[in-house]
Amino acid sequence: MLAKLMTLLLIVMHSGVVYAADENNILVEDRDSKVATMTMKLNENLYEIQPDTSKIEFRVDSPVGDVWVSFDDFNGRFAMLENGMQYDPAVVDINADSLDTSAGFIGMLLRSESFFDVERFPSMRFVGSSLEWYSDTQAVLKGNMTVQNVTRPVAFYVELVDKTAGDGGLERISVRASTTIRRSAFGIHTLLPIVGDDVNLYLNIDGVKIDTAATMLSEL
Repeated sequence: MLAKLMTLLLIVMHSGVVYAADENNILVEDRDSKVATMTMKLNENLYEIQPDTSKIEFRVDSPVGDVWVSFDDFNGRFAMLENGMQYDPAVVDINADSLDTSAGFIGMLLRSESFFDVERFPSMRFVGSSLEWYSDTQAVLKGNMTVQNVTRPVAFYVELVDKTAGDGGLERISVRASTTIRRSAFGIHTLLPIVGDDVNLYLNIDGVKIDTAATMLSEL
């Protein structure tokens, strides 16, 4: 309990903003209004991905046409922050072994040592570092993607699709994101150039707003 309380005490301590907390309240001493505002925005705009209604998939060119692959097992959280604020606005973890494709032999090949090598590298991760809006509904999410323990910078183009109050008053949000990466940059060179190097990633994500402070307090 003490460890969790200390975690809560330090949840967003940064650049002179000091947090104090107990089981009943959280007090903020604002020594830097810019950082305090960023922290408040983060807490107000943090969403948990809903895997049942979300989709993560990729497309790659091959001699037999486009190959589409989706993932059935993933989780994460993301924040919809104001322009210029940088505070790890997204973390997404993907179970590499959960890939699904229309052709069984392609799935076996992708799971093998020649491609994702899921036995040695069972998961992939994206961690955002900044979110920059260039319109009311469009933004660029920059961060780092890790595949087979190789980490490379990636930028997603993000579009806000919908934002509504769902069942029980919980706010729901839907976003689309896409990017193109080169698999060779992550050390996957099998069948190049017969199978394309460019991998197009597409995310259709539904999220439900969460209260980070309440969640941590409930675990004490």
